[in-house]
Amino acid sequence: MSSLCDGGACVSKPPDDDWLSVAFFSDWSDPPDCPEDTPILAFEGTPAPPPPTCGACSCDTPEGTCKPPATWTISSAPCSDPGGGVKTNFDPPTNWDGSCNQDKSFPLDVLCGGSPCVRSMTLDPPVIEEQPCEPHTSGDPLPPPPKYWPGGPETPLGRVCKSDQPWPTCVTQPGKVCGPLAEGYAACIFREGEHLCPEGWEDRHLLYAVIDDDRTCSACTCDPPTGGVCQVKWHTFAGAACTAENAAIDIYAGMIPPCYDYMPGVALAGKSAELIAYTKGTCAPSGGDVVGTLSLDKPATVCCALATS
Repeated sequence: MSSLCDGGACVSKPPDDDWLSVAFFSDWSDPPDCPEDTPILAFEGTPAPPPPTCGACSCDTPEGTCKPPATWTISSAPCSDPGGGVKTNFDPPTNWDGSCNQDKSFPLDVLCGGSPCVRSMTLDPPVIEEQPCEPHTSGDPLPPPPKYWPGGPETPLGRVCKSDQPWPTCVTQPGKVCGPLAEGYAACIFREGEHLCPEGWEDRHLLYAVIDDDRTCSACTCDPPTGGVCQVKWHTFAGAACTAENAAIDIYAGMIPPCYDYMPGVALAGKSAELIAYTKGTCAPSGGDVVGTLSLDKPATVCCALATS
């Protein structure tokens, strides 16, 4: 490089001896070799990579059913005396669909322990059974592209080249030196460590020689379903084939097992249960957060300014 800055440009001198005049390359592409007039590789690194972008998590509506009451208990005592009387099983078969069932019937005025067997009935509420919700990530983003450099494709590689000779003085601009303008390189100043840029060198590049980034997005998950609503109406009948209804009450999933008083000694020849309403629950999503750590080591600061003619 001549003192007339042939092929270069006049740039300010470093503000003090802590800063070194260098040629600086910063781009995502494969860096060219150091320029001929600054042939020594002084530093190579990348800026701190940004955190991964995590999509928002959501959950599908759960698949489920509302099952009719499975436990029906007849008592010879009224509801006001839950601990008294003779208790008799009036349960429907396993996996009952609620259709007319005539198992375990009670004839009119049949006795249990000297009192009418049928005085009250307690039954469990219906049960909501729902499968786990399926989690999703909004947009279902594609996996990130391969990392060409330690910082990944989101950050450009920075290459710093120096000369073992001082840069020549600009003839046309006293107090300035001739900086290189090789293709892809800019005339800048360089200092190891993390520093603010001096006045006149406002284009700051903080690079790290060692970057260990294991940050990723946590998997989306769904909490168990909650908030489902199930309403069932149960019926009992005095006649064969579920005729002559003698009671019908609405019950809801999650309620305290209800008790219903009958006239003493009524016949219970059958029962049924019909689904009135079922609203599926919802699942609260979680996940989709940035997890892991970012470790940055061996920083260096490069400060650049536009070259002047």
